Amino acid sequence: MDSAVVGLIGTVVGAVSGVLGTLATTRLGGTEQRRTQRGQSEREGRSIAYSNLVNGCSRTYRIGYAAHVAVQAVPGVQRSPHLADSLAGFRPAVDTALEAVSLVRLHGPDKVARAANNLASAMTSWCREVEDLYDGQGDEQRASEAIELYEEMEERFLTLGRETLSRELVR
Repeated sequence: MDSAVVGLIGTVVGAVSGVLGTLATTRLGGTEQRRTQRGQSEREGRSIAYSNLVNGCSRTYRIGYAAHVAVQAVPGVQRSPHLADSLAGFRPAVDTALEAVSLVRLHGPDKVARAANNLASAMTSWCREVEDLYDGQGDEQRASEAIELYEEMEERFLTLGRETLSRELVR
């Protein structure tokens, strides 16, 4: 073989291997970039979902606590004529917070979703107990236990949510 042909073959082989190497590197880099962007998107979605639930819970707590205090029976004291107004905002606030729970359940992970479900259950129970107090059928002890359970479930959700988001930032 002529040295020119050998040189030409060497050039072609070098060019092909260079192109293939570049394509492989680009493909791997693109895959890694998509994975990173997907992870960032998931973290952002979780952060927003968790934040919406925390905000909804804070609002629900304020409204619920005011309603709870307003319906507590004080012997010899007549109920305020505005008592129904105090209670009226509690159920809608709970419903709004339950929508935020649904988003948390979608974003997970399972451990945080379960904590959000437990929080939703405690929130709904507390609201029901306060409504029962308003109707004259409730028990203050049960209502107080319901708010304590709600506070405990909210703290558990906050702790798990923080841990999850912190762990994801390290990745």
